[in-house]
Amino acid sequence: MESVKTSPGISDTQQMMYAFGDFRRPNPESAMIIEQVVLAQLRTIIHLAAAVAQQRYSKILIVEDILLLMRKNPIKIQRLIKYLKAKDSGAELSLLEKGESTTDRRFNSTARCRAFLQKIDETGVLLAACDEEYFDDIYHERLVRLDRMTKNMDERKYLEFCKARSVSFRGKYSQWFQGALQEVVDNLDIKLEKLTNDVICYLAYETLGQIVEMCLVVRRDTISNPADFIERIQPIQSVNPSFPNVSLPVREKTEGVKKSDFVGSPISPAEVREAVRRLQEGEKTRTLFRGKKKLRGLEPEPTVPLLAI
Repeated sequence: MESVKTSPGISDTQQMMYAFGDFRRPNPESAMIIEQVVLAQLRTIIHLAAAVAQQRYSKILIVEDILLLMRKNPIKIQRLIKYLKAKDSGAELSLLEKGESTTDRRFNSTARCRAFLQKIDETGVLLAACDEEYFDDIYHERLVRLDRMTKNMDERKYLEFCKARSVSFRGKYSQWFQGALQEVVDNLDIKLEKLTNDVICYLAYETLGQIVEMCLVVRRDTISNPADFIERIQPIQSVNPSFPNVSLPVREKTEGVKKSDFVGSPISPAEVREAVRRLQEGEKTRTLFRGKKKLRGLEPEPTVPLLAI
């Protein structure tokens, strides 16, 4: 398979930010702040899953432990199942391309998740999520926003965008994240099965995406007219939202003109901090009378609610 060539000077985190709606060249300082938030979120998820595994008297973290943490949010379970289905299909197609047989190999991660959810689901809500029966308005809004982003791209920019979309926290990408993840696992003296590691990387990707989208909401609120209530409930767009907006597929004329890649306005560190502050305020309200648990080896965390589960 052809390796994805990243843009010079652009980290994997910045490419993922671009894939979720940020500017073509995201701010490096904003990327560093988002990395810290993502790592704090995933550290807490691993601690919570490890506590579930400890109740099974096991030191191996399995995907069922994470599904148990997600049981109260069917929409997020539906997104995870959709991801696992795509992952299984991709692995099967990869074997077919190499000429290898797929009859001896079972791609049953979704069946395994469904079997576990069936055991803990008394109302059928989680099984409906496995069958993708719910309308995911956030996912739909994300697709609409990305469609608006790509309408006026030329072939070179669109290819760069597609390559950014293929970057994730898995495999050869984001070595810093893999190292930090292994450090958390070693400190807890546990092990991760491969499927669990893939799911944790997916949760990190989803966390990053939701933070970027929250930053776009902050930007929309900043530039909108406070007296215009209609404008404030408009779906978030890319880094240059406008209202009213008419999107026409007009190609830009670039013959003989070299445009800078830094024209525009990437998400700023101040917007990231404001997004985190809003999330913290919401968490304070939610836990005002419920308190917080101190996890083993971890201070009461996070002040930001867990976005992926």
